[in-house]
Amino acid sequence: MSDLTPTLQRVRFEEVTPANEYAAFFDASIESLVAHLDVPIFEGYDDLDDMRLAFLTLLSGATVTLGQYPRAPEPGTYLYVVAITQETPKLVVESCQQLKISHQEILWIHPDCQDEFDRLYAAAGDFPRQHQTAHVEELARDRRYEPIDCFYHSLLIYPKQKFPEYWAMLQHNLGLAYYHRISGDRKDNLDKSIECFNNSMQIYTQSEFPSKWEINQQDLRAANRAIDLCKSTLADRLRAR
Repeated sequence: MSDLTPTLQRVRFEEVTPANEYAAFFDASIESLVAHLDVPIFEGYDDLDDMRLAFLTLLSGATVTLGQYPRAPEPGTYLYVVAITQETPKLVVESCQQLKISHQEILWIHPDCQDEFDRLYAAAGDFPRQHQTAHVEELARDRRYEPIDCFYHSLLIYPKQKFPEYWAMLQHNLGLAYYHRISGDRKDNLDKSIECFNNSMQIYTQSEFPSKWEINQQDLRAANRAIDLCKSTLADRLRAR
């Protein structure tokens, strides 16, 4: 059974994006890179440390992920792709064009991509340096997001029709986020949690994904028990009046 112990209001990086291989590293803050794109920045974490992340949908329709470790000695911004392939240099160049990253700001490129990237970037032309050197400032309070906001944003980028298995994983993780949610009405959160677990099982069927179906079933039962407890507690309060 998956862990339903309440957690901090941050999202785990691996739970919201399949793009988890380093393709490049930029000497610029994530805030300055996406400022002109109006892209939300989410607070998260992975096995290494706390991080900030943002999704970038390229003009070609592909999606990459930006990540920054605020407490790193050199807190620049990583560019993540789903997997390092022959298409990766094109994705990195397209990302640089969309983010307006100068060659001076590119501190590292994956070795498998270096030569092809250099050729493509030279052909595309350089940008003058215009971003802030990596520097982390505290996000304003009105720009903070809950984990559920990150999942909903990711679901827009990875829809059921194009990414059915990943959509199902996101639905399950969104269900867990609602289960853990501290703010809002507890019963409403549990109702949404149950809805998400059921959505996940549209793809994670017992016949095709038996282990994932069973995890969904276990978490669904836990959510149903929690909502029964909520109803029982509410009934007790009403009788006590």
